[in-house]
Amino acid sequence: MTRGEHARKLALKLGASSARQAYDLPPELLDSAIIFAPAGEIVPQALAGLKPGGTLALAGIHMSDVPPLNYQKHLFHEKKITSVESNTRKNGEEFLQLAERLKIHPETRPYSLKEARDALSYLAAGDVQGAGVLRISTD
Repeated sequence: MTRGEHARKLALKLGASSARQAYDLPPELLDSAIIFAPAGEIVPQALAGLKPGGTLALAGIHMSDVPPLNYQKHLFHEKKITSVESNTRKNGEEFLQLAERLKIHPETRPYSLKEARDALSYLAAGDVQGAGVLRISTD
């Protein structure tokens, strides 16, 4: 789920079985979900989209306040909420190993250092598909 139309199109292009708006429920209940957005207000909806025993990981560096949860609707049946921190070198190495094993190939758009200002403008406008990569070269 994402709010951006470009991000939904990219998700489908990369093989996602569905791509919906941020507040939509998934087409079927999920085993787990990850919220990268700093939007605490979407936590209840994400929990409602989990199967019993499902896990919701909050992966943002920061997040707005999470609204009150209804125990029966959002947490009952052993649903779990966890936060993650992936700021260590070990975390990065583990993630890259997992991505390689799962054959995840990210969509990137490289920019030279001379294009940095343009890259920031594209990023702010939501015009970067995938991840923008600033290449610093000594050439």
